[in-house]
Order: sequence, then structure tokens, then C-alpha cells
Amino acid sequence: MDMEKFMPLFYDGMVVTLVGMFVVMVFLTVMIWVIDFTQVIVRYINKKFPVEVKDETAKKSKQQTNDTEDIAVAIAAALSYQSKA
Repeated sequence: MDMEKFMPLFYDGMVVTLVGMFVVMVFLTVMIWVIDFTQVIVRYINKKFPVEVKDETAKKSKQQTNDTEDIAVAIAAALSYQSKA
């Protein structure tokens, strides 16, 4: 391949690569700005309209106890079935 045909193709490839990199860089920069701006808006909204957080620790411990009992029953049933077989 001679250089007269190669150089225009190389130049076009470099232009496309650089334009693509520039577009991606601009997009990522704008995306970061939008994320930061959204964070500011959400903080402002949370200050103006606070949401009450429910305390669910007591419910979770009861549910965990029930889950533990269910697991124990399932294991006992599986062992009982295995000993019969």
C-alpha cells in the first residue's frame, strides 16, 4: 500500500476518533453536572418536605425469628423424609 492512499485514510480515521472522544467527554461532563444539580435539588426538597422514617427494627426481629422457625421446621421435615427413605 503506497503512502498516497494511506495518509488520507489515516487522517480521516484520526478525525473520526478525536471527534468521537470529544463527544463522549462532553456527554460525560454534562451527565456529571446533571447528577450534581439533581443532588442539590433533592437536598432542597428534603429540607422543605421532610419524610418521617419509620422504626422497623422490632418488626424485623420478629420476622427474623419467624423465618428461623420456618427454616428449622423445613430442615426437620427434610431430615425426617430422608430417614424414611
